Amino acid sequence: MTSPLAEIRNSGFSLALANGSLEVKPASALTQQQRQFLKTHKAEIIEELTSENNPVEWRDYTEPDIKNPLTVTCYTPAGSPVMIKAKDEAHKAFLLEMNPAPKAPTITNL
Repeated sequence: MTSPLAEIRNSGFSLALANGSLEVKPASALTQQQRQFLKTHKAEIIEELTSENNPVEWRDYTEPDIKNPLTVTCYTPAGSPVMIKAKDEAHKAFLLEMNPAPKAPTITNL
């Protein structure tokens, strides 16, 4: 499924945030249908553009920023810890939910 931002970009337009407003170039080439699409999906497009402009900050685990309340310990597929600075509290909650600490292996009686 294509995101609304990708769909407009694939139609040949460039989009950017300018002082909190959505800027589309070339605006004069927008059809009425595309203008309606932008109005309908404006919030999603702005959220995507904001995410592009504010990527998650990765830090080396040997230098954790434990004083920052948005710093979260996540784990790679191999179980190695990685410190990540979340964008906000909702992002922190998402990271914690999606990246739980690996479970210790259990020893079963043979």
